[in-house]
Amino acid sequence: MIGCFMVLFALYRIAQRQSSHIWLFLGLFILSLSLRSFFAVPFIYTLFTNISWLWGTRLEYLLTELVCLFFLLYIFLLPHQLIHRFLLQVTCVMIGINIVVTLTQQPLVFQSFFFQSFAISFLIFANLLYAVYRIYRDQIPYSKANAFAIVLVCLTFIHDYLLGLKLIDSVEIAFYSSCVYFMVVTLQLSRDYAVQSYKTELLNKKLLQWNKTLDKKVQERTQAITQLNEQLAHQVRTDALTGAYNRYALNIEIQQHFEQAIQAGSSLGFYMIDVDYFKKYNDHYGHLKGDDILKALVKTIDSILPASGFLARYGGEEFAILLSDLDREQTQKFAEKLCRVIREQQLEHINREDGKDFITISVGVAIMDSVHIYKSVDCLMKTADQQLYQAKIQRDQASIQ
Repeated sequence: MIGCFMVLFALYRIAQRQSSHIWLFLGLFILSLSLRSFFAVPFIYTLFTNISWLWGTRLEYLLTELVCLFFLLYIFLLPHQLIHRFLLQVTCVMIGINIVVTLTQQPLVFQSFFFQSFAISFLIFANLLYAVYRIYRDQIPYSKANAFAIVLVCLTFIHDYLLGLKLIDSVEIAFYSSCVYFMVVTLQLSRDYAVQSYKTELLNKKLLQWNKTLDKKVQERTQAITQLNEQLAHQVRTDALTGAYNRYALNIEIQQHFEQAIQAGSSLGFYMIDVDYFKKYNDHYGHLKGDDILKALVKTIDSILPASGFLARYGGEEFAILLSDLDREQTQKFAEKLCRVIREQQLEHINREDGKDFITISVGVAIMDSVHIYKSVDCLMKTADQQLYQAKIQRDQASIQ
C-alpha cells in the first residue's frame, strides 16, 4: 500500500511537471521488495499461480536486483549526494548485466554470478558511511533518522548477502529492516507534510492580509491619483496669479455657452474688462503691487458675480465674464455695477492722466439674444473687444451692443 501510494503520488506530480523521481524510485523499491518476498518462498506463490520453480527463482532474483537498483537510485537522489556518481554508474551496469544473466541462464549460473557481483555492496556501504559521517561532522541540516535508517538497511543487506554465501549462520532480516525504514520515511513524510501544511496556512493568511493591505493601498493611491488629476485639471484651467479661470478655460466655456444659447434660443452676455492706466500703475508702484491689484480686482468681481457667471483672466490686465439668461437691461446694469464696485474700492492710483487717484475699469459688452445672433464665437468676442475700445475712450465706463 505504501509503495503504490508513493508511485502514484510521484506519477501525478511528474504529470504536473514537478520533480518527484525520488519518491517514484522509493515506491518502486518498496513494491519490488514486497513482491520479492512473495517469490522467496515457493510454497506461497504456487498456491495462487502456475509459475514453475525455475521462473519463481528467476523472479526472486530479478526482483532482488530491481530492489538494489531502485534503492541505489533513491539514495543517489537524496540531498548531499550520499553515493558517488561514478560508483552508482558502475553498480547500475553490473545490475543490468545481472538481469540479463538471470533471464538467460540457469539458476546455478545466475545465483553464483549474483553473489559474486554483490561484493560491490561493500564499496557502496563504505561510501554511505562516509557520507553519513560527513553529515554529522559538518552539522548539515539533514534528517538524522533517515541517515541512520539507510545505514541500517545497508547493514542488513550485507548481512543477508553473507548469509547467502553461508559465511554466517542466521536468518534473513533485510525485509524487516526495510519495513522499519519504510515506517521511518512515512513518519518523516507525515511530519514534513504537517509542517508544510501549517506553513502554507500561515502563508495563505499572510497573503490574504497582504491582499487586503494591497487593496487598501491601491484604493488610497487611486483616490490620491484622482485628487491629483482633479488638481491638475484645475491648475490647467486656472490662472496661477489671480485664481480666476485662464484663457484656455475661457475658450472651452464660451464655445459651450454659445452652442447652448443657439440651440435654446437664450441670451449670452460676454464682458471684456480692462484696468485703466494699468501700465502707468506698474511703472509707478511696481509689478508686485500691480499683481496685488489684479488679485483684489478678481476677489471683488467674484463677490458680485452670479452663481452661473464665469470669470477668466483674458491676458495681462484684461478679464472676461460670461453671463447667461440676462436681457439687455440686466446686462447693462451689471456692467455699470462692475465699474461702480471697483470705483468704490478706492484703490490708490496717483499716476493717472485723467485727474483721478484711484483704480477704475472699462467694460465692453456684447450680448447675443433672439434679436442679435452672431455667426460664431469669434464674432461675439470681436464685438465685445470693439465695445471695450469705445469704453476706454473716456475710461471708467461700460459700453454695450
